[in-house]
Amino acid sequence: MAEKSVSRRPQDIDAVISRGGSSASLQEASQEKERIFNLRVPESLVAKVDALRKRRTGKISRNTWILEAIEDKVARES
Repeated sequence: MAEKSVSRRPQDIDAVISRGGSSASLQEASQEKERIFNLRVPESLVAKVDALRKRRTGKISRNTWILEAIEDKVARES
């Protein structure tokens, strides 16, 4: 039977994991205390949101898209 080689992880992998990553707008929001709540949305509207998300370059979560939409609305109403 052939021996399996044991690969070692790079020494700096812990630094990479600790650094993490997120978008600039999320970093600003994360400095503020967050509030979690349930939101009821019609399935047809969710489908429209998902279609718009997929048209953007890169991958964006539904939560991030909705937060951006709320921020846009607040800016227009202010």
